[in-house]
Amino acid sequence: MSNIEKLKKTYLKKLNADDLDLIIALVIKKGRSFVISHPEYTLSEYQSSKINLLIKRRVNNEPYAYLNGKKEFYGLNFFVNKNTLIPRPETELMVDNAINILNNKETYKNTALIDMGTGSGCIIIALADYIYHKSPIKYFTKIKKMYAIDISLPALAIAKKNATLHKLNTKIKFLKGNLLEPIIDHVRYLNPLKNSNLHLIITANLPYLTYSQFKKAPSIQSEPKIALLAGQDGLKYYKKLFKQIKFLRRINKNLRLSLLCEIDSGQLKKIKTIIKKKIPQINLQIKKDLRGLDRLIIIEF
Repeated sequence: MSNIEKLKKTYLKKLNADDLDLIIALVIKKGRSFVISHPEYTLSEYQSSKINLLIKRRVNNEPYAYLNGKKEFYGLNFFVNKNTLIPRPETELMVDNAINILNNKETYKNTALIDMGTGSGCIIIALADYIYHKSPIKYFTKIKKMYAIDISLPALAIAKKNATLHKLNTKIKFLKGNLLEPIIDHVRYLNPLKNSNLHLIITANLPYLTYSQFKKAPSIQSEPKIALLAGQDGLKYYKKLFKQIKFLRRINKNLRLSLLCEIDSGQLKKIKTIIKKKIPQINLQIKKDLRGLDRLIIIEF
């Protein structure tokens, strides 16, 4: 048998005290304050073995969220695993701005929300939670449909689990596909687009890293490459998305659209050039994150 103090002495050279405390707290199902204030606490053989395993994973730069299986986003807890990107605080900016668009009195009563590359479902679920559980405004007359799209079935399974966790599984339709293809290709989803009063609000936190950026960031090596990498310039998927948006605009010229895209701050100049070429005559806004970096592009027409 070992205790917390002995275990810490063994591993403090390999792992910082904060990470070590969190792992111990996770395994013994106590708060971090308990771990700090009870160094004499005896660990069972099972607990010691599990702590050792999690420490090895953390030493290899596996994020704590994968060890815990959960991550908080927009005040909500979400299940995560190696099939999903870990939600980031800077992405909450997208939710804030999507809510601002919904609150606009000019937003059509016939509104559909679409989240592409949904991953854990954190963006669409945070929006749905606000709309159906927290907002003092009755959005029910505005919201027609809510869709969450991802190309990964394992990621969609986690997103569905999260929707059930927050009692929103009946509010969101989960679709497998590449970007907007499920909306465009299937007649049952295409029919609503013929409604001239439809307003699409699309959130897109798509992969936007180059391979070089990925290799230089040890902290993200355990996260799914499919959710991070996007070709030589990091814009592979956004280029395809803007092409799809152009098609939507062509099939319904009266369609109103609000598109929110998270980007790497170094891509701004290039992505603005692509947007002007693919979908001209639009209103373009740039939003900065809490670090003052260009993080969100909002396109409206």
